[in-house]
Formats: sequence, structure tokens, C-alpha cells
Amino acid sequence: MSDFEASVIIATFNRGESLARMLDELAAQSVERGRFEVVVVDDGSKDPAAPFAKPFEDRVNVRVIRQANGGVAAARQRGAREARGRILCFLDDDMVLHPEYLAAHLAVHGDRADRVVMGRLRADANIAEMPLFERFFAHMLERFADEWTSGKTKLRGDWLYTGNVSMPKELFLQVGGFDADFRRIEDAELGVRLEKAGAEFLCTNEGYSIHASDHASLDKWLARSVMDGVYWTKVARKHPDVPHANPWKHLTGVNPLSRPVLALTVLAPGLAAPLAKTGVKAAEALDKIGLKRIAVAGTTLVYGIQYFRGVREETGSLGDVLREYRAFRKGLKKIDSGEGRATLLEAIRADHAALVASQSKYGGGSHGASSERKIFADAVNNIGFQIMVAYRVMRALHLGGNSLGAKFVSRLVRHLYGSDIHWEATLEPGVVLVHGFGLALSPKAYVSAGCILFQHVTLGLGLGPATANGAKESGAPFLEKNVHVGANATLFGPIRVGEGSKIMANVTLAASVAPRSIVQSPEPTVTARKSD
Repeated sequence: MSDFEASVIIATFNRGESLARMLDELAAQSVERGRFEVVVVDDGSKDPAAPFAKPFEDRVNVRVIRQANGGVAAARQRGAREARGRILCFLDDDMVLHPEYLAAHLAVHGDRADRVVMGRLRADANIAEMPLFERFFAHMLERFADEWTSGKTKLRGDWLYTGNVSMPKELFLQVGGFDADFRRIEDAELGVRLEKAGAEFLCTNEGYSIHASDHASLDKWLARSVMDGVYWTKVARKHPDVPHANPWKHLTGVNPLSRPVLALTVLAPGLAAPLAKTGVKAAEALDKIGLKRIAVAGTTLVYGIQYFRGVREETGSLGDVLREYRAFRKGLKKIDSGEGRATLLEAIRADHAALVASQSKYGGGSHGASSERKIFADAVNNIGFQIMVAYRVMRALHLGGNSLGAKFVSRLVRHLYGSDIHWEATLEPGVVLVHGFGLALSPKAYVSAGCILFQHVTLGLGLGPATANGAKESGAPFLEKNVHVGANATLFGPIRVGEGSKIMANVTLAASVAPRSIVQSPEPTVTARKSD
């Protein structure tokens, strides 16, 4: 039995004042003091962290553990081992917190034992005054967080960061925790093992923190960028069965204009330093004349140059590079080639199995286990299943790079069934459409396995409430597993519908709901007609 619901773990090194500010913010959390503890691991700071923490001992349950400098992975591992909470919450020592940070994380976890929750990292209010490389980092995090929370991109283990993340201690220990041999990218390497163990990754907007970085040295950033490439290569070698954790994926996924420069860095690593230096000067010049977005894009290219310099450094000779790149391409085709024929058929079978299960539960249609014959029969007779088959084909075309074919299928579905389903909308295998006509699914909509959508359901784009910096986020609904949405229901905006919830017919919903909720519209008013 855990002593606390949560343990907040902060590995710190020479940031006493920042630590004191964070402890003050943790003491002001809306979660009661008795429900959580704070474990500070002082990783050999020049000025010990204990005196900075002592003034807060009467406001928050804080412990300071001091160790010889061993790196952030070893410090966090020590903190996790000493923690007495059910949920481990890892924070960097340069974060700024708001009072609902911890409550938001605990709410997403609930009583689940398989969830990894990443809190959004927001940029400091003074980001415009920070170095270009910090603006690049903030831009990257904002872009990907928008894609995760809207459902456009599914969050995976290789994106795990320990600046603001929480997970059950039991799950953490099950996969072995941090690998102290990783002096960089130790968080993403842990994330890959969590993914392989079947963890579910979620991103919370409400549990955000502000990244108040004090990094100011361009030379140190350039060196860290090289080490990122080195350690991502180590991750790929440790996990050859996970292609999306391989550094070579970036060479095929970046802007085509950048590829020749990055390839040149790999082929002739001696050119990396002068190329990066030239890129930095160009980006700084663009920044000074007000072309800030282009300057950030230039900084992205500089990072890529340094990153692939590190990849080449760790890989070895040019022959080694060619062998590892061929192995990556081979693994990519074998494991994750978009949605190949086998994966397409598996998804269709999963959709049909869900259809059979729903028919067995609610009545109607053919019962019993799926078979190829029943799948063919339902593809002819069941309109909702017909649309799902068409969606799977459309999605396979889109992920395979055939955008014209995907758009053609989308238009075909629109004209045949009156349903507007975007090719970028994500429906996990195992989704049921009842009747199916009149659907409107936006590109950022995400529908998890086990969900059932009735006719005339809308999952639309919309703006969420204003955030702490006054901005409003655009997004579409994310339906967790086994959500039922009734006929004529309209859901819009960057909202999350909790697992097992039921959205009844005719509901209009623009706010997130907790798991196992029932949402219904007011009952109609019935009165007697007046006599003529």
C-alpha cells in the first residue's frame, strides 16, 4: 500500500533558487498536502539543495536526497526508488507550475495502472527574449503538443520527456526504470520500453508547466544536439524492433529541401561544424531583421546538422552507415510500412469483430465469430461496415502517400452515403458505425477502439477555452475506448471523452467529460395542444 497518491520527483543540479520557487508552487497545489510528497534528488550540486528546501518543510512533504553527481537518469532513478507514492511525477528543476498541475495528472490516471501522462510544456512568457535555440525548442514542443491533444498524431513512447510526465510506480519498475548508461535521451529510451510493455500515452493540457529555461550558451546547445544524435543511435541499437525510435527516420521525414544538407553531413561529417556555424549566423541575421519564423526554421536545420553529425560519429564508417540505414529501411517495411495490405486486412477484421460483438449485445444482424464469409456478407449488406471498409482503404492510400486516391475515396463516400470523413481522421481498428450515413469527421478527430457512432454524428474542429497565455487552441474531439455516441450528436473542439462514456442522441458537447460519464440533452417539453 502506498503512503501517498503521488510522489513528485525533482532531480536538481545547481539550481537552488529555481528549486525553491518550484517548492513554493508545489505547496500551493489544489491537491491536499497529505496526498503527495516531493522527493528532491541533489545530483552533487556545488551549493547543496537541502538549505533551499528546508523553509518549505512545514508546507509540503519534502525530502532531499544528496548523491555524488551521476547524471540526471541516475538521479531520477534514485528518486523513483525512494518514492512512496502510487504515481510518480517527474519534473525538471526549471519548470513553473500552476495550482492545478498535480490534480490534472491524477485525474487522467484515475485508477488505471497502464497510463503514462505527459503534461504540456508551455513556453515562458519571455520566450521572445530567449536565444533562438530555445525558441526552436519551444516551437517544436508546441507543434507536437497540438498534434497530440487534437488526435492528429498518436503519442508514442519515443516522444516521452521527463520535464513533466507521470506514470504508476509499478509500471515504472516493471520496465526497469531509467537506464543510467544514457546520459542523454534517457527519457525517450524509457518511453520506448513503456510502449513495448503496452502502456497508453496521453497528453494533458490542464497539467501543463512552463519551461523557464536558463540555457544561454549556444556552444553548449550545439554540443547537446550532437549528443542527441549519438544517443538516439544507441536507442536504435537497443531497440531494433522499433523503427520510429531510429534516428534515420528523420532523414526521410524532414523537408525535402533539407535532406541534401543532412545527407552531406552524414557522408562528410567534417563539413558539419562549418555548415552549422554558417546556419547559425544566417538564422541570427534573419532574426535581427524581424523574420523570426524563418529564423526558427533555420535553427531547426542547424539542429539537424548537429544531430546527424552525432549519428555519424556513433555509427562509425561510411560502410557502417549504409548497413544501418539499409537495416532501418528493411525494418520499416517489415514492421511499419504505413498501412500495408496485411495491416489493412487486420483493421477490417477488427472492425468486423467489433460489429459482431455489438450485434450480439444489442441484437440484429449475424451473430457469432467473424469469418471471411461473414465479413464479405456484411460488406454487402451492412451500410455502416461498408463505410468502414471504404475508410480503411482511404486511410491506407493516405498513409502510403497516395493523396489523390485517398481524396477520391473520400468523395465517393460523400456522394454514396452522405458522410464527410476526412482521410486524416483517425479511427483505430475495432470501430462500429451504426447506419453510418450523415457522419462528419474532421481531420483532427480521433476515435479509439470499441467506439460506436450512430448516424449524423459530427466530430468537428473548434476552439477550446483560452489558456494561461490567452491563446485558444484549435482541435477536434478525442474519443477514448468504448465510447458510444448517439444519433445527431455534435461534438467539437479539442475535447476528450473519457473511456466507457455514452453521449446520448441530440447532444451538443464542447467540453471534456470524465470516463464512464453519461451525457444527455434536456428532455423535450410536452404540452397539450390548444383546441382550435
